[in-house]
Amino acid sequence: MIRGAKRIAALALALAAGPWMAAAQEQRPSVLLLDGLFIYVHQNYVGVSALAGELERMGYRAVVDTHLMTRTSREEPAVIVGHSMGGSTALNRAREMVEAGRPAPVVITIDAAFGSPPCPVPRCINYFSPGFPKVEGAENIDAWQAGAFLVNHALLATNAAIQRRVLGHAAALLEERAAAALAAAAAASAPPAAPLTAPVPKPRPY
Repeated sequence: MIRGAKRIAALALALAAGPWMAAAQEQRPSVLLLDGLFIYVHQNYVGVSALAGELERMGYRAVVDTHLMTRTSREEPAVIVGHSMGGSTALNRAREMVEAGRPAPVVITIDAAFGSPPCPVPRCINYFSPGFPKVEGAENIDAWQAGAFLVNHALLATNAAIQRRVLGHAAALLEERAAAALAAAAAASAPPAAPLTAPVPKPRPY
């Protein structure tokens, strides 16, 4: 799925080549990765920040922060991924974006903390382990049944099965965006339709 997203995205960029191609490349969709409580240093062992490198290779601009969002309060990402308290912050940030009239992000939470708000956007996915709550309005998926059997809360975000699923969701969004870009490029390059004109009647001889 991820390789397919890369191919579609490359084709969309090729079709859209023009004076503004460099600007389009700079405007990669961003993904905001929010780690949970006590994870305040970016590392590859605990937390969703471990996904940053792979998401960058897929074509995203990955932005990493803690659940406090001290560095990224102005980010308007296409995707927000949060673990534990970072999941709660992800849902709150999505609500703020929608209330401000910005495009609704896709929200992916992993063991969202107790007291997390409901999903405020059309697409929320929550992976939960036993003992952690479901998110109202989200697609709630049992993490143990999804391949992370007996994995504890702290290590759930870096479990290989959960990471594959999160990356799969991100790849699917890239495919959707690439398909939309292809459709827009095709519409822009299509010749204008000929105007409909009524036939001019020939004068009758007298």
